[in-house]
Amino acid sequence: MKKIITAALLGLLMLASAAAQDAKEILDRADRSFELDRVYSESSLTVYKNGKPQAPQMMIGYTLDDSSGQARSLTIFREPARVAGTAYLMLGDDLWVRFASTGRIRKLSSSARKNSAAGSDFSYADMGEGGDSFTGDYSASLEGSERINGIECYRLVLEPANRNAVYEKMVVWVSKDEFLYLKIEYYDKGAPVKYMILEDYFEVGGVPYPEKITMTSLVKKSESVMETQLIEHDSDRVEERFFTSSYLETIR
Repeated sequence: MKKIITAALLGLLMLASAAAQDAKEILDRADRSFELDRVYSESSLTVYKNGKPQAPQMMIGYTLDDSSGQARSLTIFREPARVAGTAYLMLGDDLWVRFASTGRIRKLSSSARKNSAAGSDFSYADMGEGGDSFTGDYSASLEGSERINGIECYRLVLEPANRNAVYEKMVVWVSKDEFLYLKIEYYDKGAPVKYMILEDYFEVGGVPYPEKITMTSLVKKSESVMETQLIEHDSDRVEERFFTSSYLETIR
C-alpha cells in the first residue's frame, strides 16, 4: 500500500512539474513582445473619464538593456503644454520622475511604481515595462483555457517570484495560435482592480508588438488608451546617456 501511495504522489508531482514547465514556456513565448532592445517609440495616451476623452498626451519613449540584461526605460511627455517636460526614468527597480510644473526631479520608492502615471489607469511600472518581461519577476501556473474575443487562449495565473514584482497577482490570457498577450488582469488586496487589452499586433524587429493597449479601471469610471504611432527596434536614437537621473535635468 505504501508503495502505491508513493507512486501516486510521484505521479502527481510529475504532473504538477510538467504543468509548471508548460506555463513557463507559454509565458516565455508571449514575453517576446516585451523583449525588444534599444527601442525608440512615439505614442499617444488618451484618458477617458465617464466615457469622455481628455486631451491626448503625446510622448516619446526609449528602452535599453544594460550589460546585465536589466531593462532601462525613459518616457518623456511632449504635448499638451501642461505636461510637456514630464518624464519617467526607470532603472530596474528604481524610479525617478521629473515634474513639468516645477522642473523638480524626485526619486520615488519602489512601492510607488504601481501608482497612476500621467493621471491615467496605467501605473509607472506599466509605462516602463516595454523593455522588460514577466518571466523574471513572476511564477506562472496554467489554469485552463478561455476564449477572448473569439480567440482560444491559455489562462495563466502569475504570482510574485521576487521583490521586483509590482502586483500581488495577475491573470493573463495568451492566444494559443500565436502566443500573444490578449488580456491581463491586475489584482490588489485579493481583488481585480483593472485589466489591459492588447490588440492590433504588428511585427517589429521580427517579433509581434501591440499597436493599441487599453487599460480599464474596475474601481473607477475611467479607461486609458495608448496607441503607438512609430516604433524603431535597435534604433540609433537611443543613447546610453539618456538613462541617468542627471539627464532628466536637461529635459525641457
